[in-house]
Amino acid sequence: MRSARLQILTDLAGSPLAREARGGFFCTDQGAGRIIRMKRWTLLISGLLAASEVLWISPHRSAAASQPPRATSHVDRRSKEPVYYRNQCIVLMYHAVNRRKLPGDVITPQTFSEELGLLRKDHFDVVTFNQLVRFLSKRAALPPNAVLITFDNGYESFYRTAFPLLQRYHDPAVLFPIVSWLNPPHKKGVFHSLTWSQVDQMYRTGLLSVQSQTFDMHQGIQVGPASTSPATVARAYDPATGHRESIKSYEQRVLSDLMRSRKEIVSHLHERTVQGFAYPFGDYSPLLVHLLHQAGFGYLFTASFGWGNLPNTNPNTIFRLDVGTPYVTAPGLISTIKWIATLTRRNPAWRAPSHYIQVWRY
Repeated sequence: MRSARLQILTDLAGSPLAREARGGFFCTDQGAGRIIRMKRWTLLISGLLAASEVLWISPHRSAAASQPPRATSHVDRRSKEPVYYRNQCIVLMYHAVNRRKLPGDVITPQTFSEELGLLRKDHFDVVTFNQLVRFLSKRAALPPNAVLITFDNGYESFYRTAFPLLQRYHDPAVLFPIVSWLNPPHKKGVFHSLTWSQVDQMYRTGLLSVQSQTFDMHQGIQVGPASTSPATVARAYDPATGHRESIKSYEQRVLSDLMRSRKEIVSHLHERTVQGFAYPFGDYSPLLVHLLHQAGFGYLFTASFGWGNLPNTNPNTIFRLDVGTPYVTAPGLISTIKWIATLTRRNPAWRAPSHYIQVWRY
């Protein structure tokens, strides 16, 4: 039990969500019947205590600076290529690409290009969304050293900078846009969003799968007098009355948004296989999962818990590794993928908690 608890604390400590939470967060595990509330410094201490058992990368250190145990590999006699892992997929998560080194989930074109080049050089196989779906539904195997590349939110930098690099290496990717941002285009800080025309151009190349990250729920809503939480998992609080929305109202609001996001993608791209969904901020609950299934989404991606995906991985919590930050270098990415794959192989029964809900204080 102690080892499992340290595992969860460590994953949370290394996640971008832990770095961004201003006043701590809640991570609830229905099975354990516990609520864990931790300040940022507590997370860091927890991560240090568990560093000898599981992966933890400090937000203030490059991934290349960490020293993981040596990952084992062997050479496939038929192809003469090294095999670091089989029957497993590491899903990489990115957000924005910018020539300037900016804080947050932003990497430079040079870093992204170096990462794609090293993935190719070190014989990683970048797979498609449909390949992962078939793998998790036990309908097909994956090639050795399988990696899936995903981009969240839908920033224009994906079209102008990241996708041309993917085309250069002929690597497929998955886009999880906030659908309402695409028409009309949206601006978030210094970043502009994609347009439907740009998404359509990329989709027609055959290298891009377009899934969903809600129509317009990638935001926090007030859940108390001085707190907010992601709109997908929280019942809205009305400060005038002091009441929260009913469960029925919450379900109607969320389901309507989810169905609209899927309908818009199908309508614009004639894409019939919109089954993937990326949890905004990485937060989820059993009720949200139920609503997603009602809306037609069966493959749901987390934003935390850097871990590998095996055939027995729960499709409601597909693990992703957040590598789209300035702290990750190209060599560090390769080392981390191998390390994660080794840890996953050694601990195949590990599961994500049934709830992951943040509460931000202000």
